[in-house]
Amino acid sequence: MLDVKAVLFDCDGLMFETELISQQIWKDEANKLGITIPEDFFINITGSGGEELTRYLSSIPKGLDLFDVMKKKRFDISFWSSIQKDCLNKKGLVTLFHWLKQNGYLIGICSSSHRTYVEALLSTVSTPLEYDAIVGGDMVTHAKPDPEIFLVGAKILGVKPSECLVLEDSKQGITAAKRAGMHSCFIEDTIKPDHIMKEMIEYQTENLEDVIQLLNK
Repeated sequence: MLDVKAVLFDCDGLMFETELISQQIWKDEANKLGITIPEDFFINITGSGGEELTRYLSSIPKGLDLFDVMKKKRFDISFWSSIQKDCLNKKGLVTLFHWLKQNGYLIGICSSSHRTYVEALLSTVSTPLEYDAIVGGDMVTHAKPDPEIFLVGAKILGVKPSECLVLEDSKQGITAAKRAGMHSCFIEDTIKPDHIMKEMIEYQTENLEDVIQLLNK
């Protein structure tokens, strides 16, 4: 059995089916501004935030103009909170949360997005999810791939980094988990692992429900 006391969840693309919607919004707004986004655009921005994201977007012509528009569109709380109940849930979300609580695991949600946005997504789940902490990107200084958000999550939960399993779907998140000295499990969403990610990924499952089998091994 994997010896961990806490499970730290990313949010977008991991708990909720938001990345494809998000990517389409980015593409639509980029087209309106006449911006050509690079092929590796979503690999670089998915799971990122803060200075890391700003630095990358500033390297793209009109990238910061696009970011200004997206900050309003992408994180429109009224839009996300009004979505039909449970239609964003990733497979196994509710099952895994309930199993973790029944088996004594601590649960943290560590997202690069602001806490209010995470709470809006959580409100779309018809069966309330029990968790012990939320750490939003607005609550830390450095964004993923910096390990700060996961280390803050572990501190709030009162566990050692080595006692945490991070569930992620992005290169930035997997990198942050590695740097934090935590176990990690990659669950593919829109990003396929490159050779660098493959070297860092400790475990991989098809969906959230399969994490139960991982923890039972």
